[in-house]
Amino acid sequence: MLQAIARRYPFLDRAGKPLNLGRQKAVDQFGNEHGPDYSALASIVIISAERGPDTARCVDSIYANTPEPFEIILSDAGSSKETIDTIAALEDHYKNLHVIYNKESTGTTGQRNQGAYYAQGAYLIFMDNDVLVLSNWLGHLQRTAELHKEIAMVGTKLLQTNAETVYYCGCHTITLEKEGKVYGIGLNKEGPMANLKKADMLVMQGGEVPWYTTTALLVTRQAFFAIGGFDDIADGKGIFIANEDKDLSLTIRKNGYKIYYCPDAEAIHNHDYSKVDRKDAYHSKYRLRMEQIEKDTRYFLNKWEITYMIEKLPHEDNTSIWDGEKLTRVALDLDADTIKKDIVTLK
Repeated sequence: MLQAIARRYPFLDRAGKPLNLGRQKAVDQFGNEHGPDYSALASIVIISAERGPDTARCVDSIYANTPEPFEIILSDAGSSKETIDTIAALEDHYKNLHVIYNKESTGTTGQRNQGAYYAQGAYLIFMDNDVLVLSNWLGHLQRTAELHKEIAMVGTKLLQTNAETVYYCGCHTITLEKEGKVYGIGLNKEGPMANLKKADMLVMQGGEVPWYTTTALLVTRQAFFAIGGFDDIADGKGIFIANEDKDLSLTIRKNGYKIYYCPDAEAIHNHDYSKVDRKDAYHSKYRLRMEQIEKDTRYFLNKWEITYMIEKLPHEDNTSIWDGEKLTRVALDLDADTIKKDIVTLK
């Protein structure tokens, strides 16, 4: 599917002309050229969908905190003129930052696939544009990926805006698995996993996880292209904006690769739904498209024959059961004898 993306989506520059998809050289932040050997280069793929100031802060944090060679690929979702002006200014200022100017959104999956297809690096980093990376984050991810050839994905420790409290880490990931089949997937932030600090023992435990979020995620180029990338929309099937991280993770594992969490790689995720305007252009036009989210969720659950979507938060339990037609809230006891032996989380 990934190889056909150039036929399904336009790759346009700011003037509306086709980008050069056959480029043989890539330049890093130091002006050094890479190619045909791209083994030392990372390509950071970021979706631009309004929130121009957030994108600018994200990009600036990368240049300030990343000594390893990289390029940045921004895929815009057909944003307003104000946002386009912001990312065009970034493109003019940073010579190794490239923008794909879509006239409309191709989805979280489509835009990330576009960015990966245009990228040249041996490492692909998928990143949300409300992320601020911290010192030496990329080097830690790369070194973890190099531990074993089976490691294809490495996730970052995500912190809240105070840079102390954990937003997301390895111990939060959970699946329910029996005889090699995943029948439940999601998050567990209850009890000892709630309100963790960045240096807590649970947080600092790295290792293999059953899935990980794409908020700031390294994926090896070899593995990403081998599995066909994100399952984006083609022939009326696929995922547009929801559950793409879980789907990618399960596909990676199905193909014999492993996913790791790296506690030494840190980034701030400036994301709190309790404090955002859900009617602003980003949320209303791109993120909170509830009909599409429901459609994506149905597709994902049926594709993998998953029964439970797990979301155990400190303040509420949103875990649901899927019957093939609808999701219904359910009280799922992870300590029950019939379930606890099936739990897979950070190893």
